[in-house]
Amino acid sequence: SDTTYSVMADTLVKVPDKLVTKLFIDSDIDIPIWIGSPIGDTVPFFKSELFTFELDGNDRVDSIVVKGGQIVIDVTSTFKHAGLLTISSAQILNADRDTFSTVVDISDADGTFVDQQIFLSDGYTIISAEVNDTNFVKINFRLDLINSGSPINPEDVCDIQTSFNDMGFYRVFGFIDSRDLITESGSFEIPFFEDNPDLASIIFNDPRINIFISSSVGIPIEIELDSVIATSSRDGSTVELSFSEGHPFLIDGPDISQIGERVESEININNLTSNIDDLLASAPSEITYKIMGRTAAGSVDDQHFILDTSKLDLALEFLLPLDFKSTGFAFRDTLDFEVGEEGVDTSMIKLAQASLTTVNELPIELELQVYLLDINYAVIDSIFDGDAIILGASLVDDQGILTQAVEETSSVIFTAEKLGKLQDVFYMRVEARMITSGLGEQFVKIYSDYTLDFKLSMVANFRINTRELN
Repeated sequence: SDTTYSVMADTLVKVPDKLVTKLFIDSDIDIPIWIGSPIGDTVPFFKSELFTFELDGNDRVDSIVVKGGQIVIDVTSTFKHAGLLTISSAQILNADRDTFSTVVDISDADGTFVDQQIFLSDGYTIISAEVNDTNFVKINFRLDLINSGSPINPEDVCDIQTSFNDMGFYRVFGFIDSRDLITESGSFEIPFFEDNPDLASIIFNDPRINIFISSSVGIPIEIELDSVIATSSRDGSTVELSFSEGHPFLIDGPDISQIGERVESEININNLTSNIDDLLASAPSEITYKIMGRTAAGSVDDQHFILDTSKLDLALEFLLPLDFKSTGFAFRDTLDFEVGEEGVDTSMIKLAQASLTTVNELPIELELQVYLLDINYAVIDSIFDGDAIILGASLVDDQGILTQAVEETSSVIFTAEKLGKLQDVFYMRVEARMITSGLGEQFVKIYSDYTLDFKLSMVANFRINTRELN
């Protein structure tokens, strides 16, 4: 069986809300060029602000294509001068890929000017630049004041607040530090062993736990299996899976040339990399597990990306290929069998012989014994004296594939002693120990077109008094 887990990667990164404040005060204005300007002249003043634009941890943001949100600009001026305020940034591009720029017309010269501009930022691109290992976006401010002849007082100010609100992302490029993507727990029930605990004696050639990964997240992913525990169907004991190599598993995501594509990967946990054979030897009725997926730790120089549609899918499969060997597993069944007063008068039977002819394509031979049981299921006798292989295995090649079927005939004579015991027999228990080809040393495969043909015949000589015949 398999279980699938999915997670959208847009929860990995949260675009931070930012507020950038810049003031023009008297010390910025009271300079010789302003003092010397005539009334009515326009005098420009310049400022810039570097504001950090970082995500969580050690993330490095190169650029973000914004989804939704707003850029809100609030301007208050108490200067008693009109003018123009230009706000721009070469690192902010609008949806048309043009440099962001806006002009605020300070139309009131009475020192009470207030204005707000709102820009819907959906489709905008924010590009950061690195300065001393910190990522910044530079915003430029140009204030063109028109000299009204009024003085500039120490308490006068032009206050500019630039806010980035409620922004998501379509795409993020940069370095995304390690963080959890998915943590899930589950279990596999294995009725195969629950119903047949003796199947623990079967040695599977290539048992596997397969993990299938499909990722459109542009970051390598680390997959870890934790607390994989098998619970025995025989005594409730537990065995935990351990790994000899390659764990946790590192899975590549799409690279920068594969934006929007999905990369498929497969992890095979087998008996070469783990102790999965020990788990199966306990005949587990259930295997519980916890699986974790996280973005892999890397270098800040790595180039990652995440889209709002990026997704990680995980599917798990516990696989027991029918490619196995065995010497210890036995089939058992109990059948009704009664020849007493309502059946054949065994005193009339002089001799009885059963013959079994088989044509076997299965690479399995059976060591068969049939027990005769009384009404309390106690063993009275067995049909065969000791264990007798009456069903030979077919011949297979070194790949475990059939090369030749085996035909065989076995006969059993019911002695007078056995015949006498049939009066007390109510049940038969059949036990057949399964031994794969090569005395259990060779791995074999079973295919759906393999057949077992058999013919069972019984011959009996009766002692009959002819005077009782009609």
